[in-house]
Amino acid sequence: MSDDREPDIEFRSRVRARRLRFHDDPEVRIDATVSGSRRVNLPDRVRRDVTYRDVQVDEVILARLED
Repeated sequence: MSDDREPDIEFRSRVRARRLRFHDDPEVRIDATVSGSRRVNLPDRVRRDVTYRDVQVDEVILARLED
């Protein structure tokens, strides 16, 4: 965030899975001031038809409302 103002919206989530498999390439788009994720056992670019095990994704999205 470019100035010192706190975000108006802060969204945090955690997702866990024993097994996760993508049958198609996912399309993800986030429109936010700042966003980021921390992944465990899941690459930034997943491959279809690959099974990922013991996955965890922590996501944070910070946004400011326009005046």
